[in-house]
Amino acid sequence: MARACWRAGGSCSPGRPASCWATSGSSARIWVFESVPEAPPSVVASHRGALTASSPTPRTSPVWAGVDVGGRRKGFHVAVVDGRRLVAGPVRLTEPAAVVEWIGPWRPRVVGVDSPCSLAEEGKTMRDCERLFSPRTLCGIRPTPSASTLARQRRKRGAAATYYEWIEHGLELYAALREAKLTAIDVFPTASWTRWLGPRRGESRARWSSRALASRHLRGVPSHLGQDGRDAIGAALTACAYTNRRYEPFGEMVVPLADDRRGPARR
Repeated sequence: MARACWRAGGSCSPGRPASCWATSGSSARIWVFESVPEAPPSVVASHRGALTASSPTPRTSPVWAGVDVGGRRKGFHVAVVDGRRLVAGPVRLTEPAAVVEWIGPWRPRVVGVDSPCSLAEEGKTMRDCERLFSPRTLCGIRPTPSASTLARQRRKRGAAATYYEWIEHGLELYAALREAKLTAIDVFPTASWTRWLGPRRGESRARWSSRALASRHLRGVPSHLGQDGRDAIGAALTACAYTNRRYEPFGEMVVPLADDRRGPARR
């Protein structure tokens, strides 16, 4: 689910124990979990551009995964890129465990998750990192509530009770990624599109994000993608930018630099 923008104004080494660490202040909070997954599946494209997994094949180039997070009915949209092309997805999956099962065999260096990795502190209406976003500095962002606000919202009647469901679903995904010892970062594709293309300025979100994705010159992207699929790819590309150190930390969130057009870092 896109965190709406309004107009109001390294890899881990096997053998070490699983760990999770977070920086504070101006640095991004990065959830680091180690993994030793199976070989990734190969990819077969259908005539309509959809990608499906086939039998596992060895892979030498690094890949990154991205996840667009929705509520429980909508689920997750997930994609994998290698920095130069889309290698798998976007696919829609309903449960955090299914996302981990689908992503794990690819051995992604980093998973970019389009959902908050934490809640606001009690007494605050948004996370400190979200205060850095505005149409003046980059773009607006939907505020993340505190735990008590989330609980009050859940007690409301009707559709209002599920207003923050996508945030809860995202937190469940972070927990599943932690359990699977995968590296995850908090990303915001709307900010990534803004950095790569510029402000939306009244253009439809679909056209604007499509042009922003096209500016990345990523091969293998289907001609017809929904917003969730584009945001999943944008999250994966942001994870790639993080690995290449071509990003700016917005508190605990990762935003790519405007000139990040490079593929995977060479060793």
